[in-house]
Amino acid sequence: MMKSFFKISITQLPLMVFLTMCFIVITIFCLNNSNNNAFGIQTETSNNKKGFNIIAVADVGCSIRAQENIKNIDKLDPELFLVAGDLSYEKTPDCWFNMTKSLDSKTKIAIGNHDDYEEEGKKGSKLKKSYMDHYGLDKSYYSFDYQNVHVLVLDTQLELSVDTLESTAVVNKTTTYLTQKDLDDDKKDTKDKNDSKAKKKEPLHKLYPLINLGDFLKQNAISIEIPQLDKLIESNAKVPALDTNNEQYQFVLNDLERTSQNKNIDWIFVMFHKTMYSSLAKQLEEYIIRDKYHKIFDNYNVDLVIQGHNHIYSRSLPITFNEQQISDPIIDQNHANSNNNNIFTNPQGPIFLVVGTGGDELYNIKEKQYYVANQYDKGFGFVDLKIDGKRLDGTFYDINLICQMKITENEKKLVKDFDSCIPPVAGKDKLKSIDQFTIFK
Repeated sequence: MMKSFFKISITQLPLMVFLTMCFIVITIFCLNNSNNNAFGIQTETSNNKKGFNIIAVADVGCSIRAQENIKNIDKLDPELFLVAGDLSYEKTPDCWFNMTKSLDSKTKIAIGNHDDYEEEGKKGSKLKKSYMDHYGLDKSYYSFDYQNVHVLVLDTQLELSVDTLESTAVVNKTTTYLTQKDLDDDKKDTKDKNDSKAKKKEPLHKLYPLINLGDFLKQNAISIEIPQLDKLIESNAKVPALDTNNEQYQFVLNDLERTSQNKNIDWIFVMFHKTMYSSLAKQLEEYIIRDKYHKIFDNYNVDLVIQGHNHIYSRSLPITFNEQQISDPIIDQNHANSNNNNIFTNPQGPIFLVVGTGGDELYNIKEKQYYVANQYDKGFGFVDLKIDGKRLDGTFYDINLICQMKITENEKKLVKDFDSCIPPVAGKDKLKSIDQFTIFK
């Protein structure tokens, strides 16, 4: 019996050694993998599974409304905080820096018209420099990568815009009207309105000499056909000879071409202040900037465009540039006739967000554009963008302020008095989800 058992054991010895070695290898692999040190690819996959969030807002200011907005943003602990212009609405940035101190290292900004000379004159120039110095920017347009997201930031203050022309135009004495708004509002004296326009935009008029509108358009065209300006109906209007920055245009081309070749990037966001596409509210849609950049965004598969300037929330469907009719973008046909305008798989064209609900004030939405999926003008809030690999989930939150009601003078409507808004009491401070959307790639 002993002899027979010994023979069997010798025969099984190679198998036992092999199994032992396998056990040791598997054990080492598991231990290393648990510490995320085994393979770089697995570490990256683990990060993508965990996901991360980016929060975006614009037109903030330093009011109680703004402070409450920032407090709620801070609670969600975003990896990135994107601010699409018009930060403090003050002559200095001090209140903004103090209010956003906890988010400072995560903050990336775009320059708005209230952060620059257009609205604030020489103090605006100093304000812009203060922001750029604080956030370590040598130029007001730039880009960066965060995990699998590329963010391109533009400065629309460097661009020729309909908003700039409409708001700064001065007309000769022979001109009857300045803008379509003036035409619609025949109850007011035209001369007073023109004078107030000029006074409102006095900083630009002081800095730049006035030239004819036609010469201005010709001077600033960049290999594109400038669309007709519906708001400037008079041919003899004069505007400031504002210099525009052609270097930014070339930067955009080079940046997006380079990013399109980066296999580690799944998402491309673009952020700027003045609105290219928006629900119809106080501020104009920027046809000139649209004509210049939207086709580039299409060519390089930009996913999301984050804007401010209009103090509302607005989200478009995926849309591409319409070269035949600039005012009518083309909706992605896979979603044009769908009842579900919240879930998109490999959409054709960027989705354009307006997040001008940071806290300064709110505008009334006059009309919903056919390419807008959702819009909101009843409260302040922000967009939370959750990235999980090739899935993006976006939610617009209203911070649920408590506001009194008032009756408007002209229309005699009962509306919220946003100047009266205060933070909600404990227990009723839950964020209100207004809009949700998902993109799969």
